Amino acid sequence: MPPQIKQPPPPAKEVPAEVIATDISRIAEAMKAMNSTRLTRRAIIALIHDNSKLPKKTIEIVLNNLDSLEATWLKPGKR
Repeated sequence: MPPQIKQPPPPAKEVPAEVIATDISRIAEAMKAMNSTRLTRRAIIALIHDNSKLPKKTIEIVLNNLDSLEATWLKPGKR
């Protein structure tokens, strides 16, 4: 029996920049909504840590970067 040849998966379809920008804005809105709840940042980190077992410092870094995602990667513009 001849060896099986595996075909590589087709390349991912390119995502237009506007779709990425919209998704970054949605993430920023979700972070604002999460930050406006009564849960403290420490509580959110503890809940994520408990479920994922990731180090709390790593979770804190990710949340901090999500907070600034829009300001970091998007130009000021119409919303």
